[in-house]
Amino acid sequence: MKKLLPILILLAFVAFCYQLIVSFFITEHEVEYSIVSSDQKHYTISEKYKKDDDNHYYSFLIDLGKRNFSTAVMNDFDKQDRVITDIKYYEKGNLECIFPIYKRGYNADLLCLLDNEQVSPFYLQQTDNEDFSYIISKALDDGYEEVFYEEPKNGEKYQNKEVFLDYIPEDFYFAVWNYRGIDIINQDTLEEKQFLNNDQYENTLSAVVGKYYVTVNTDNQEEELNYYQIIVYNLVDGGKSIIDVNISQDAYFNGVYNDKLYITDPKEKVQYLLDPKEKEITELSDYKVIENGKLKSIGEELFHGVYVDSNRVVNKTITKLYGTEDIQKDGNNYYFLTEDGKLYRVIEEDYKHPILLCQFDSIVEWKAHDNALSFISSNTLYLYTDSYGLKPILVHNELNYNYQNIYDFVRGE
Repeated sequence: MKKLLPILILLAFVAFCYQLIVSFFITEHEVEYSIVSSDQKHYTISEKYKKDDDNHYYSFLIDLGKRNFSTAVMNDFDKQDRVITDIKYYEKGNLECIFPIYKRGYNADLLCLLDNEQVSPFYLQQTDNEDFSYIISKALDDGYEEVFYEEPKNGEKYQNKEVFLDYIPEDFYFAVWNYRGIDIINQDTLEEKQFLNNDQYENTLSAVVGKYYVTVNTDNQEEELNYYQIIVYNLVDGGKSIIDVNISQDAYFNGVYNDKLYITDPKEKVQYLLDPKEKEITELSDYKVIENGKLKSIGEELFHGVYVDSNRVVNKTITKLYGTEDIQKDGNNYYFLTEDGKLYRVIEEDYKHPILLCQFDSIVEWKAHDNALSFISSNTLYLYTDSYGLKPILVHNELNYNYQNIYDFVRGE
């Protein structure tokens, strides 16, 4: 026993050192492993892990006899690998679903194939799939928590708007243009902020930059040829700042890069860089444009055209496979919208296994960033996250007619 004690102490020390090295130095891993589930099905799992700032991101491709399920979770497993320990399987009609069991008792959502195409549970809920209702009832017996499929909640009325505060995650802040300012919506309330005295219907001179809402004071546009103020509002912490400028009414926003806003005034042949955090605006001598998420230098031709960045990115593989150029990127994931109103997610560039998230007759404005997806369909603004599912945030008839650059969202720190 006396000889065994030093060995146990040494092993404990080695294990401690290993965990210390993993915690401080390992930021990613890739591993492939197989498991035989409790119901004797054989799965092969490709697991990828990346740490980005304080976010721990795991993605998985789960192979069940040439049928593949793709998923991702954000959870801190102390950077461990092989974090899926068991998988429950359910089948009904042309629908089959699996429920992965993770280490530390972590539970995520069901993964489902409908006619061998992966679809989100929220799409199945949206389409009232009866087989899915049956599968949920079986999954509940295996520890599945029916957190996404509770009865729809009523919204709260704010004048002619209906807001679903209970569906907004605690660190999300929505900004919706109301013609004289913005409505700021979080899980607590809708708060109106007025910046202008006169209505500005087309919201072309506004942008979200980091956690700041930036807009131009257009009240003097009838009397003067120039604008003289830029308004900066902190969506998370509150507080408004005014930055003095002298730009023509031909000026426009090029786009946002690295939490800074590029502004071009073609009439005066000047480009500015606005840093809302520092409340500073500087004139640039090396002109820039933003294309496909990248900053590129440009010469005097900047003043002979209009260079406005969009949320879209170019991905020739997705375009070739699915016939759409309406593509956005968030981290290592891609989202794309097809002509028939289907929104898909591609995890970790796994182009052959997209996930159908939802389908609407018309999606007119959509944004994917901060591990979330939001869009406008008809008179409703929706939010999709892996934790909350697909939920309505705002119902407002004005969204039927005016939706371009009408909203955005940020996440608090």
